[in-house]
Amino acid sequence: MKADLNYYENKGKEIIADLASYGRQSGILSFFRLITFLGAAGLIIGGIASQIPALYVSGAFIFLSFIVLCIVHGKILDKVNYLTELSKVNSSYITRIKGDFNELRNIAVKGLRRAEDIGFAKNRLYGKDFEEPGHDYCLDLDVFGKKSLFSLLNVSETAFGRRRFADSLLKPHVSDISVDELKARQAAVKELISKPEVLMDYQATARMGHMTKDPKALIDFAATGSKTKTIANVIAILGCVIWLAVPIAYIVFPDRASASIPACLIANLIIFMIGRTFNDSYLKACEGMPNQVKTMLKLYKILGNAGFEDELIKSLIKGKEDSDGAYESLKKLDNALRFAGIRTQPLFALIFNLIAPLDYLISFLLGNWAVNHGKDLPSYIDGISEIESLMCAAQTGLVLEESTFPEFVESDKASDNAFFEGADLAHPLLEHETVVRNSVTIDKDIAIITGSNMSGKTTLIRTVGVCTVLALTGGLVPASSVKLGRMRVMSSMRIVDSIEENMSTFKAELIRISGIVNAAGEEKPLLFLIDEIFRGTNSDDRTEGALTVLKKLSKPYICGLMTTHDYAMIDKTEKGFENIRYYHFSESYTDTGIEFDYKLSSGISRQSNAKYLMKLVGIE
Repeated sequence: MKADLNYYENKGKEIIADLASYGRQSGILSFFRLITFLGAAGLIIGGIASQIPALYVSGAFIFLSFIVLCIVHGKILDKVNYLTELSKVNSSYITRIKGDFNELRNIAVKGLRRAEDIGFAKNRLYGKDFEEPGHDYCLDLDVFGKKSLFSLLNVSETAFGRRRFADSLLKPHVSDISVDELKARQAAVKELISKPEVLMDYQATARMGHMTKDPKALIDFAATGSKTKTIANVIAILGCVIWLAVPIAYIVFPDRASASIPACLIANLIIFMIGRTFNDSYLKACEGMPNQVKTMLKLYKILGNAGFEDELIKSLIKGKEDSDGAYESLKKLDNALRFAGIRTQPLFALIFNLIAPLDYLISFLLGNWAVNHGKDLPSYIDGISEIESLMCAAQTGLVLEESTFPEFVESDKASDNAFFEGADLAHPLLEHETVVRNSVTIDKDIAIITGSNMSGKTTLIRTVGVCTVLALTGGLVPASSVKLGRMRVMSSMRIVDSIEENMSTFKAELIRISGIVNAAGEEKPLLFLIDEIFRGTNSDDRTEGALTVLKKLSKPYICGLMTTHDYAMIDKTEKGFENIRYYHFSESYTDTGIEFDYKLSSGISRQSNAKYLMKLVGIE
């Protein structure tokens, strides 16, 4: 599967053309809104001043035209805002295909002015808030950061979808996912890739709804909400029935009937004040809910109308079998919250409550929804978050030069799953057009990789690790073919010391290596990646320590890759280790410098370019 840059470039041209068209319409409507408003105001004022009914009646009709124009203009502005967000989404796809992480950041912060907003946008892009320093491979495999798997692949627009995708990158082995589950995810990802217009529509709509924060008020209310009390319902009915006093007064006491309307208003004011005891908890709960619910409803509508045939996606859209369905349930909540929208203006809220018990009605509708549907809300949020995670997993197929769905070992036997075979592997964070691809096979054995500095050793083992992680999310991997087992991935590569924790580099590495060795005792399939083992100690200790680790990791359910310059250790592994395979990178020297081909070959390399590199920087 290959990225289709032309599709997004052509789409970008269409969006720009549509934006220009709607922009012109918006300008025309703005002009006519001004004209009709001024005309209506002039006629109404003139009619009142001159006592000519025809003038202010005409003004009233023109004012109605002004209201219609406002509604139409509002829809045009919504379309402009949508297309603006869609343009950003489309530009992000183009940027990802080109591998330009700087431009990706520029798009994320475009239009923002406040430092706080810019920082928040960058954080959302980089995913640094999910970073776990003590994780098995998080720091080593560039899972989060400016140039990371997360920034390249994350297209989730909701807080919960973003968190779900981060979890899928960090914990692919924790749930012991089955081959059937992985195949189901792959089938879902494949259909998502075939509908890029749906993905972009979804993203632009979610961005307009500002779903960057968890809907905490909604979640809490759904979990704890209850029906309104009977006495509150009785008082609400009284607030409506009390208006019958007006026609009765005109019939029975026509001379005093005019006082009945103020009396009803005062009565409803008292009812409104009493209602604060019953309604405040409901009204506070719905603060911030209308926009989030409306957006979730739109997202489910987009997904429902997309015509997905994949069973996993359809089940996520539908929700729990015993529920009314995510869309229908959220629609009922949205209808209830429409009344709550009136309360955004305190004056309107007071006026409506004087006429009818609005707060009681809102509380009644919200309470009923919470009791009848609240328990299902977590599954609706879970459905969206899982679909967004699948959308992210699909990005490898949408933005990389070449990618494929991996094949998984069908057996559940631990030793069978200690297997990785990849052809034409590429690291997804390297320049797509110039990256050098390599093929690697490890089958219950350990690959020791040698070669000079900067020859590509570390990049190779990172590539194997990244491809394994991506495969276990159910997505594609940057390769022509991959077959692997379901393995836990652990690494020891970027080792840093810590003054605060009084930890040297060597001690930090010991902790990482010991974690891998301890995991080796669990008799579960494991892929380890170790770069330059025990580099922080003397040569003799390094050699003996490395041999000890290799012995502990030489088990039938473990495979791994290790880079090293320790040729004394290599000499000792050539005898006594039947499970070790040797690979190397090489280089050539010219009058102008060193040339690397970054191609993996079998065998051991004993070349060293350290003296040459030192000479280049002036150390002789």
